[in-house]
Amino acid sequence: MSFLSKLNINRNSLRRVKYRLSDDFKLIKYQTSLFQRKISDLSSNVNNNAITKEKMENEGIFTKNGSDIHNTEISTLKPLKIVFAVSEIGEDASAGDYFTALELGEALKNFNWEISFLSRNGPGYWYKIDADVDVLISLLDIYDPRRIKCSNKSLIKIAWPRNWFDRWVSHPGFRSYDMIFAPSKIALEYIIKKTNKKPFLLPIATNTARFNGSVPQKNEYLSDYCFTGSYWDYPREIVEMLEPEKLPYKFKLYGKNWDKIGKFKKYYQGFINYSKLPEVYASTKIVIDDANNATKNYGAVNSRVFDALACGALVITNGEKGAKETFNGKLPVFKSKEELNHLIEYYLSNDNERIAKIKELQSCVLENHTYINRANTLKKKLEEYTQDHY
Repeated sequence: MSFLSKLNINRNSLRRVKYRLSDDFKLIKYQTSLFQRKISDLSSNVNNNAITKEKMENEGIFTKNGSDIHNTEISTLKPLKIVFAVSEIGEDASAGDYFTALELGEALKNFNWEISFLSRNGPGYWYKIDADVDVLISLLDIYDPRRIKCSNKSLIKIAWPRNWFDRWVSHPGFRSYDMIFAPSKIALEYIIKKTNKKPFLLPIATNTARFNGSVPQKNEYLSDYCFTGSYWDYPREIVEMLEPEKLPYKFKLYGKNWDKIGKFKKYYQGFINYSKLPEVYASTKIVIDDANNATKNYGAVNSRVFDALACGALVITNGEKGAKETFNGKLPVFKSKEELNHLIEYYLSNDNERIAKIKELQSCVLENHTYINRANTLKKKLEEYTQDHY
């Protein structure tokens, strides 16, 4: 094992210890609140812990004619309840895992399923799962399914890695998930090789109700090309490769912490709310996709690629493997500073070529990469799982 591999393992271990201590602290708070509640109940002679026969009968997740999970079709008699474990929630959130969960959740609501979220940064204990929850989907490698507290023994636990696949497979609790979804074939094969678990393919996608060609332009967001994403002190190729001062086009940069990079300061527009991204993409001609090592080496495609194309902007990416797998090599790819600058200049000076490329890629997204597609896949896999296991 190389020194770098050992160093990465040690970093992952320290990271897990950090979050485990945080979870332990929240567990103490949760247990303390339970104790205080019990004392209060005893003093008022109220028994809040009685479970009715009706509630017990409703703990099965897929019901049909009053029976339980042994049925293999999802019924409309009792809405399925799904909870997503994410970093944060709310209008001012900046974590991509939350937006992915949010959009898939919106698509799943078309089945009349109930969707909710558990936030790592929230006030509660995110391992406490209500008894009426049927499926938990974690988008975070630090979530440990072994710590879940839930009286529903039929709870289906799903892992959906979007990035940091090495962290996911090295987590001691990873094998405790009932189902695993992977965003690319490369990531899928990596998980199989490292764990012998059999994942299913479920890439990220776009919500066409939010991101589409009908979104109007907005003057304050008008640009020739832009980038949307934050800087978290990890190496990003855009820092080394993009030189907007040498290009005669209007560039805008959105996200967090880009004021730390001197050459980008005059282009930095600050953090932008997720709800405004459709207008940003509709108001530019080109969106640069800077996939980091946690995604691009595994062929995982960022949500900005699908979202921007759905809105009618051309995407130029450094994610060569993802572009090849997901778009059959039709998505423009850069691997150097020279290639990035050339692609920007070429497509901004050749409108017909840019528009033709957009139409081709947008058609691919709308046909194959929407969250409606992903919701149908998830529903099918859940039905197959229940048929095989119950």
